Amino acid sequence: MIFFRFGLFRRGIGGALRSTLGKSCRGVGVRIGLPIAVLLAWGIAATAQAETIPLYSAELRVEENAVVFNADYGLNLTPPLEEAVENGVPLYFVLEWKVTYSRWYWFDKTVRTGDIQYRLSYLPLTRQYRLSTGLLSQDVATVEEAERLIGRITSRPLFSREGLEDDRRYTFAVRLRLDIERMPKPFQITSMGSRDWNLASSWFTLDFRP
Repeated sequence: MIFFRFGLFRRGIGGALRSTLGKSCRGVGVRIGLPIAVLLAWGIAATAQAETIPLYSAELRVEENAVVFNADYGLNLTPPLEEAVENGVPLYFVLEWKVTYSRWYWFDKTVRTGDIQYRLSYLPLTRQYRLSTGLLSQDVATVEEAERLIGRITSRPLFSREGLEDDRRYTFAVRLRLDIERMPKPFQITSMGSRDWNLASSWFTLDFRP
């Protein structure tokens, strides 16, 4: 079993959580220690807004014929978003990812893409939140529980190893964001330039060999 892991360490400063990202170590895929500014300088694309969903840890495992992903995102809804969902506006989140490899003579080649979509709604009759993913749904009592369910990805198979070359190094990139385009038009206009309405992580990358 081959695995590639990235860890972030939490520190309390003035009641806020800050995370540090790290430097890739060849051979084992572990990332530790460097601040986020350095990581971004390596070319990982940030979202248009400053990062509003921190990533605390990520792990990519190659298990038999599947590539499996684990992650821990610090998703926290802002008061305007909590108010919106409690007033009947569903929120849509998407975990999107892609797999590429570099080519010296041209742009990087994309070989896999995909996403996982979440729908968060509020049920006023039962005063519960409903989180739906595909055909599955789950009711939870608090918005904090819903945030944890969205932010913690556990042993999620994303794609097959089939068709990937054993001797090639691939780059896996992933991010979690609120899908503003699926909200009603008035909210899309309100969200323009506002951190309260633009929840997104930065793109994060891991290199791996199948």
